[in-house]
Amino acid sequence: MKRLSWKYIAGLIDGEGCLDVQITSGIYVRPRVRVALADNCKMLLQMLHENHGGSLIARPSTNQNWQSSTSWELCGYTLVCPFLRNFANHMYIKHEQAKFLLALEGMLKGKQVADKARQFVLDELKAMKRDPHRLSERAQERLMSLL
Repeated sequence: MKRLSWKYIAGLIDGEGCLDVQITSGIYVRPRVRVALADNCKMLLQMLHENHGGSLIARPSTNQNWQSSTSWELCGYTLVCPFLRNFANHMYIKHEQAKFLLALEGMLKGKQVADKARQFVLDELKAMKRDPHRLSERAQERLMSLL
């Protein structure tokens, strides 16, 4: 199947995607990239899935006036970080979020994370969504003090 360019993927995730973390087993923090689109654009998600792995999740519509949708999800440091490294510098809106997720790889990968640090990561990503210019470097420094 055809490949999407890294700049196109950067724009797609900037506009329609979500960069966040997943808390697993109550103690681990895993980065996650998600994109959800209406089913008439499902082919884009299938391209992402076939070229980069992850999973596709069907979301049936509960309203007869809306289309069903599909989401593509990529989870874990070994999948998300190499994927993000290819286009993080092309992102505008979620650039700092991407940098923060990439920094988490070195700080948290494979480590059990205390409640305060987990909550800080969640809160900081929410703050970065509200204010895309919030600097990830400051967040990294504060997280290091909690570890």
